[in-house]
Amino acid sequence: MMNTKLKTGFIFTSLGIYSNFLLQIIIQMVLSRLLTPKQFGLVAVMQVFIIFFAMMIESGMGPAIIQNKLLTFEDNRVLFDFSALFGLSIAVIFGFFGIVLAILYHNHDFYFLTWVQAISIFFNGLNIVPTAILNKAKRFKAVNFSLVLANLCAGIIGVTLAFLGGGVYALIISAITASIINFLLNHFFSKVTFTRHFNMAPLKSVWTFSKNQFGFNFVNYFSRNSDNMLIGKFMGEAALANYSKAYQLLMLPNTLFTSVVNPVLQPVLSEYQDDVDYIRQVYFKIVHILALIGIPLSIFLSTTARQIILCMFGGQWSAAIFPFSILSITVWSQMIVTPVGAIFQARNHSRKLWVTGLFTASGLVSSIIIGVLLGSINTVAICLTIGFLYSFCVNYYRLIKHSLNGKLLDFFKEFITPVILGGVIFIVLELEKFIDPSNLFYSLILRGVIFIFAWLLFIFFSSERKVITEIIKKR
Repeated sequence: MMNTKLKTGFIFTSLGIYSNFLLQIIIQMVLSRLLTPKQFGLVAVMQVFIIFFAMMIESGMGPAIIQNKLLTFEDNRVLFDFSALFGLSIAVIFGFFGIVLAILYHNHDFYFLTWVQAISIFFNGLNIVPTAILNKAKRFKAVNFSLVLANLCAGIIGVTLAFLGGGVYALIISAITASIINFLLNHFFSKVTFTRHFNMAPLKSVWTFSKNQFGFNFVNYFSRNSDNMLIGKFMGEAALANYSKAYQLLMLPNTLFTSVVNPVLQPVLSEYQDDVDYIRQVYFKIVHILALIGIPLSIFLSTTARQIILCMFGGQWSAAIFPFSILSITVWSQMIVTPVGAIFQARNHSRKLWVTGLFTASGLVSSIIIGVLLGSINTVAICLTIGFLYSFCVNYYRLIKHSLNGKLLDFFKEFITPVILGGVIFIVLELEKFIDPSNLFYSLILRGVIFIFAWLLFIFFSSERKVITEIIKKR
């Protein structure tokens, strides 16, 4: 059921995402040993608000440009002008926002750090229109080439500065380097330039879609980042750093799998926005594949949390083990929920996406507040896990019933085999305890080999082999 454009997009996006993933893992492993949890915590605090300011700049414009098929090249130039002016304004506001952070978190370092980080916010704002143009044209190869090269250069500079004693600035300058190079390359590929003929017509043409997308991004931001804000405020930077490490690892499967799917779905499926049967059939196949990967992976990560944290980041991050083991239980739901937004967008249902975001945000924020009130990052992890499961149920009820006109029973049938596979993985991983290698690294490698081998055997000897083969071969 997947057409050639969809598969081509997946291929080039996967090359970009996977190479970038490997690069980021190596960089994080090096920096985690050179920098302290407190230094990471400073950047983690800023990162929470950087995402918010980046969202303000984007304002849903990227998806709106992709969905609107009537925009001309001159319209894109006008939108590029607007993004530059708005991006500069938001970057300056973020610089002054350091005063608020310094008061909130009792740390004067924020006075200067926010002005340095404002550079990356500005260039990320400039990058919105060029990236949207490339995605709309399905030039996924160019988009991912820019991403990988930018992060490679940023990683080299960040690690070099860390070795030279750059401290927290190693992380910040690395982020600035990535944003500048990524923009320059996407600007070159898209050929979009500024124009003197500024008018409001192009902005009005994307406003309806954009405002609903922004509304969803706004509520989604607070539901996804209130844990970091509250932990940083009430539990301190070291606790936030440990929690952020656990959360960062939780989201890696999204980087590996759904980040490949998400950027491709809206540009390709938007061409079929009125063919709900086609979109539903393609999407159910994607959900099935993600569940086949996500459910067994959740079990592996949760039961191997100690080996993963200590081997990757070192003993100073041991406080991240329990939060990661609990949060990992929801990896499968995170992977499957993430593409929901792209499907709502492809159906041109941005308002339904926004309303869905309101429902899920209320549950996630409530669970985080309860976890913080209970007093530790462990209780936050437990409560947030419950919140993620609630979010999964709400997202899929509204998507299937209100946007894809499908039946929930058909949707849940896609989970039968993945759940069985998850049970098999749990059993075979328990066998590793009888071997019980004392070396954590050997234990991690052994459990990883067992997991991969058992997963491949199940796929090969079950009906899933035929399902995957058909998906690959169909045009």
